[in-house]
Amino acid sequence: MKILLEMYENVKIKIRAELNPTEDAAKVEKAIRNIVPSARVRIVEEAGFKYVVGEAESLKALEHMKAKLKARRIRDAARVVMLKWMEPNRVVIFLNKQVSFAGSISFSEPYGESPLGPIRVEIETEDPKSVINWLTSKEST
Repeated sequence: MKILLEMYENVKIKIRAELNPTEDAAKVEKAIRNIVPSARVRIVEEAGFKYVVGEAESLKALEHMKAKLKARRIRDAARVVMLKWMEPNRVVIFLNKQVSFAGSISFSEPYGESPLGPIRVEIETEDPKSVINWLTSKEST
């Protein structure tokens, strides 16, 4: 139980989506909040590009995403995608920006799949496989 509690608290979520000149910043922010409602969101500019960036801590911030994976019945597919992008101390996933704006979840490739570009979700943790297991588990917890 202590390990689960530590894992629950020692998670950082970073969300980033490029803000294209034709996009409304409020809509991109909504797409991010549809994934992680508690994210602190801001606009940043780097090297002439604008990004909508969100940050949150703890697995609690990912409960909404977990519920969406369950509702869409894509937990097994989500597990495969997340394991593909798992690194020693993080998991990086890419989500379709337009689908996220509409309130759902659809995984994307990092480049070329979506004309507006994906939303990049980075989950930093000491045990990424446990986080993936928690997000995609079929238990009700």
